[in-house]
Amino acid sequence: MKFSKIAITLLCLLPITVFSQAITPSPQVASPTVVKKYSFKKIDFSGDQKISREEAKKAGISEAEFKLIDKDNSGFITWSEAVNSPAKNWTD
Repeated sequence: MKFSKIAITLLCLLPITVFSQAITPSPQVASPTVVKKYSFKKIDFSGDQKISREEAKKAGISEAEFKLIDKDNSGFITWSEAVNSPAKNWTD
């Protein structure tokens, strides 16, 4: 009799332990896509018609992004390279 009461109690508690350990998925937060817009003239601080690594860094362009835009690996971004970059988010 005592064993059956314990067994029934444990069976009643089983669903509680199963549900308490269930993994609930975290809500997916939609992260907005931020598109950076760059002004070539504003970033070209020296006015030499090309953007150096230093100028790009000051403007918030990462090294990886700089390398992606600098197609000829000259160490400078020209207007032609900028407007033909994959992002195409440059203004004059």
